[in-house]
Amino acid sequence: MSSVSRKTATLTFNPHNQTIDGVQSVVKQILGMAGCPQCGRLAVLKVDFLGDPPPDLAKQGVIGIETGGF
Repeated sequence: MSSVSRKTATLTFNPHNQTIDGVQSVVKQILGMAGCPQCGRLAVLKVDFLGDPPPDLAKQGVIGIETGGF
């Protein structure tokens, strides 16, 4: 049995001038780096959508926020 190493990638996209074609291109690149090297399968693809930050945080350069439980 061969050993399997876990691979992860976390990307935060700039929302300005973002297009579906651009996002698909980046996802394609990530999929090329992940998965089984022999068969190319990807075990898990997790997508989290971050919300827009409150105006006071946006003024400080925050471009996305993820919260849970509050």
